[in-house]
Amino acid sequence: MRSNKVLVARGPVDVPGQSPRGAAVPRESGFASGFADLSEAVDAVAAIDSLLSSLAASRAVLMESVREWVADQPELFDAPEVEADDLAGLAPELVERLAKALRVPEGSAVALIEESRALVHEHPRTLAALRGGHITHAHAQTILGYTDGLRRGSRVALETRLLKHARTTTPGELSLVARAERERRLRPGRRADPPVHRAEPPARRPEPQVADRSRRQRVSAYPTGRPMP
Repeated sequence: MRSNKVLVARGPVDVPGQSPRGAAVPRESGFASGFADLSEAVDAVAAIDSLLSSLAASRAVLMESVREWVADQPELFDAPEVEADDLAGLAPELVERLAKALRVPEGSAVALIEESRALVHEHPRTLAALRGGHITHAHAQTILGYTDGLRRGSRVALETRLLKHARTTTPGELSLVARAERERRLRPGRRADPPVHRAEPPARRPEPQVADRSRRQRVSAYPTGRPMP
């Protein structure tokens, strides 16, 4: 089987006996007659998908580098001096120019910056899987979303499990697994929150109030509380 990279890189296939420009090739792309079988054709598409995942990982690393560079030089931008990992102190100029360059709303640019920081600093294994083309960008977003807010031990354990599932599931299927796993990890904490209720002795029935001493004496002689006629 030929390398997928070769198929992708060499462009339209030249068919013997036909125009080298591909004029008589039955498919406009020129790839249709260049595959040995369907498996090779699908592998070529999968190779491009893996490349897109790798590029998404590279973008995350570069974007986090840009954010840290801006944070380290507050005097050059309209932003207060903040810690490098403080997203609340993002320079407005950075958000504005990224949004314009990527053709997305500013809110989406901020979300992408936050996602990049999380991948680089909190989820390096998810970043590595994305860079290797083992998962897609959508898988990575699912993992980040469902591990957010968990304690470090629970976050790492859930990430490990989801990375294993992500290699053989769609992002939607991974979401179902992630939701169930997250709830399972949070359930013990929810059960421990309410206090333990213990059985209490029944309250004593108050004695009836009577107006005079003689009536009280008659009432006490009868447990039922009915006065003597």
